[in-house]
Amino acid sequence: MFLKHIKHSWLTASLVVLVLALSACSLSLPAIGDPITPPVTLGAPDQAAGLNSISGALAHDGVQPPYVLYPDGPVVKLVNNPAASDPTWAELLAFIRSDSTDRNAYLQDLYMCGGFAQDLHNAAEAAGIRAGWVAIDFTDRAIGHAATVFQTTDRGLVVIDATSSYDTGGRGLGQVLSDSYDKVAYVQIGSEYGVISLEVAASPFYNDYLTYLERLESFETLRADYETQVTEYNQAVSSGSYNYSYLKSWYNRLEDLRLEMDALADTLGGYYWETMGIVRAATIYW
Repeated sequence: MFLKHIKHSWLTASLVVLVLALSACSLSLPAIGDPITPPVTLGAPDQAAGLNSISGALAHDGVQPPYVLYPDGPVVKLVNNPAASDPTWAELLAFIRSDSTDRNAYLQDLYMCGGFAQDLHNAAEAAGIRAGWVAIDFTDRAIGHAATVFQTTDRGLVVIDATSSYDTGGRGLGQVLSDSYDKVAYVQIGSEYGVISLEVAASPFYNDYLTYLERLESFETLRADYETQVTEYNQAVSSGSYNYSYLKSWYNRLEDLRLEMDALADTLGGYYWETMGIVRAATIYW
């Protein structure tokens, strides 16, 4: 038996820094006339009651979004179901998992975030789940983003970002990549827009996104340590200066470190998406 170099397949397959950017894409139309009803300004989340919200966001009821789906394309068309009702958090997650909108291909200037948000909205309403379409504007870019929003009965406001961006590459966080692009979006005016894979999102509260970033930092620290040690181990094997028992013990420690990374990666979901920027405003259309 002999010890071989540890190959970097785990690193290259899962840890190469390739960012899956969420593509900003909502395009507004000139406002024509006054809104049918004035918007409601949302309050802050109620942490004690466990109900999320977006402080300062505007919400229109019964108003179609004044946006086009893509440049020179049709306007967003929300199809509401009068019999639809607000779901629980668990009911919403079950529906999102069963829905295939996130599997649609992202097509620049043809099928972008507004289309994903519209289609998920209409599918939810058809299934009896009340939904909204939310436009998100950023402080440092002219074009915003769109997602789908739900008012759950037990967790409050939940924003779901189903937009896929297969063409832009991705940053894997484990050996098994997720086959879903469904994400819980975290929107707080004045803070960065963040998303977490639906399968590992604990709640819709923004503080959970901050906790996720802390775990991600721990993962990156482990990754850097592992990569350094693999390089040193391979050099030691090549040098022939160390005995078998020493190298075997070192190899086992590296395997333990890799397993620790895998476990942490599982809590982070299949991908990490970079933020699109600081949220300036959010407007919901129910």
